[in-house]
Amino acid sequence: MIEQWLELKPLDTLFFRGGEAMEAGETHEAGRPVFPPVPETVIGALRTAILTQKGIDPARVKALKEDEPLDEKKLPLWGTPKKSGFWVAGPLIKIDKAVLFPAPASWFYDPDQSTNLRLKIYEARPLETDKSFPLKTHISTRPIWVKNPPENLEPLLGKFFLTKGALEQEGSFELEVVEDPKTLDPQKPQAVPAGKIIFYEERVGIARDNTLRAVKTGHLYASRHVRLCQEASLLIGLDKPLCPGHLEDKGLFQLGGEGRLVSYRKASKVSLPGTRKGRFLALAPLSYQRARGAGLLNSPYASGKLLRVAGFDLRRGFHKPVKTYFPAGTVCFIGKDPDLCELIPF
Repeated sequence: MIEQWLELKPLDTLFFRGGEAMEAGETHEAGRPVFPPVPETVIGALRTAILTQKGIDPARVKALKEDEPLDEKKLPLWGTPKKSGFWVAGPLIKIDKAVLFPAPASWFYDPDQSTNLRLKIYEARPLETDKSFPLKTHISTRPIWVKNPPENLEPLLGKFFLTKGALEQEGSFELEVVEDPKTLDPQKPQAVPAGKIIFYEERVGIARDNTLRAVKTGHLYASRHVRLCQEASLLIGLDKPLCPGHLEDKGLFQLGGEGRLVSYRKASKVSLPGTRKGRFLALAPLSYQRARGAGLLNSPYASGKLLRVAGFDLRRGFHKPVKTYFPAGTVCFIGKDPDLCELIPF
């Protein structure tokens, strides 16, 4: 359940580190960033913003034990160094009054029946079997399939963002492709190519010698940064309300690598798809551990390639263990609400 929304406006590009390992040597390429970022990236930024706004010295956090709360009475949602007291969903893309969602991994389009203006969509659903002749497989769940599929199908996942009206469709239908995001109608079944909203920029940087506070000779790295189109902002859903008890209703904080600034404000409630067809959509990368704990791996699901993402623990001054995530847009077919805020029925 999402209790509160924050709207973020990047002041420049954003840099989200992926999980690629770097080769030994003098020059490194940091790989394609993970967008949308994993929830821990956003949670870490918000927890740091809370410390900044409340004037709490980070050294106080370093002195805490792993499971020791920072302040149970005044800041209960900050949690402990090991675990946050809140979780996040998204970010979603907002352009004017239109909110855009990741394309479901269970949706495909037929390039032979599609044009630049319309996409012919086919939905994959769990395979129904005759009870008198049960399907026997080596896996613990039913496979999903597209009924009467055409010869060629391409996934929408990662290629398009969809309106609320699009997510309320099912089966076989058509999506209108909108090239200009400013003309979106959130009630219509529309799709926007991801390349019209998100742009990747190459940046070259230097390495520093922290001891000498100087540039390391011959050390370079390259990274790809994310830039949103001018009209776009980000929407973050919170399963606990941080404003105004923990955060001010508006302000600035750093998000992602290299301390990039975003402005934020408490946003009004986001209108989510009002349908319940036994399927749930991941608005952000879904932790493999959280999915397993909620029993989602025992039900049919559709996903793209799993993500392996690392990070850096500022408190310990060392790298975090690599974690596995299902990508945003993963679809879980389950009869009951798994009670994870990053999953919404559609």
